[in-house]
Amino acid sequence: MKKLVIFTFISTLCSVHTFAQADSIQTYVTKALKIMKNKSVNKSKLNWEDIFNKTLAETSKAKTIKETYPSIKNALNSLNDSHSNFYSEKMVRAYTLGYKATGQEFPVIKSELLENQYAYINLPDIGSFNKGDWNMYINTFYEKVNDLQKRNPKGWIIDLRGNFGGMLYPMYAAIAPFLDSKNVVGTKDAEGAIEYYNYKNGKFYEGTTATQLFQLTQKEPKAVKKHIAILVNKVTGSSAEFITAAFVGQKNIKIIGTKTQGLTSGNQEYKLSDGSFLVLTIGNIVDRTGKEYAKIGEGISPDITIEKSSDEGKTDEAYLRKAFEFIDGKKKD
Repeated sequence: MKKLVIFTFISTLCSVHTFAQADSIQTYVTKALKIMKNKSVNKSKLNWEDIFNKTLAETSKAKTIKETYPSIKNALNSLNDSHSNFYSEKMVRAYTLGYKATGQEFPVIKSELLENQYAYINLPDIGSFNKGDWNMYINTFYEKVNDLQKRNPKGWIIDLRGNFGGMLYPMYAAIAPFLDSKNVVGTKDAEGAIEYYNYKNGKFYEGTTATQLFQLTQKEPKAVKKHIAILVNKVTGSSAEFITAAFVGQKNIKIIGTKTQGLTSGNQEYKLSDGSFLVLTIGNIVDRTGKEYAKIGEGISPDITIEKSSDEGKTDEAYLRKAFEFIDGKKKD
């Protein structure tokens, strides 16, 4: 992933070398387009001949692979999923190095016991391909949950507001103790096949295959049986919407807030020859009932709606009041 492929051009090169270079660029673009054609969730709805012809024409005079990036991004935009993206090798390298190596602040996981009885914890976005970051994120979350469990809270509040997404794997592992069953969220691909995600004993599963293994230094929290309020807003998106959907239909929870962002689809990374990534939408979210969230921008509806005030403090107060009422059993709907 960290390998950098450098193309140099020397005017004295013979024509056969120049032709070979151009051919490798077109091969690069063609491979990217074939991945899109084979894997896109919308592949059956698109005119692939037009997409290929337009993209190859745009890149026909490119002298470096880097010059093809804008056209590849345009091709991704034509997939009409609003979620596929392209990350250059440089960007991938930064994501792989992680927060500390790139001088970024690590996601802050806040927790506290509100009014001496309501356990509050937020689940922030995490935008890193670094496994060490994932382990730190999960272990920090578990540590805080374990501490709150020792204080015997009346109920729980998980705050997904402001979480615009990132890497699903560590987020899902973090909230696993709050889920009441298996197969609560997954994706539905272009052929209609559903693959559910699960987590057990430090392993993340896609279908029946363990695709990620985490290094746990903290004890996994006990399963949470008490009432759980899930707080969401319009920023809550992408992987955070997977987390939201995982709770849809769970008996001891209420989702409180506004409709989520509406990036309710699953992405997969595909590495290209220069180390860049196609991050391609390959399926739409499905919840435990099999409901598919396929409409872009529609989002996930809350059980209890919060009207936004111009005063952020009042909005936050309204969220917590509704959460407390649900946990206390005062408000059933």
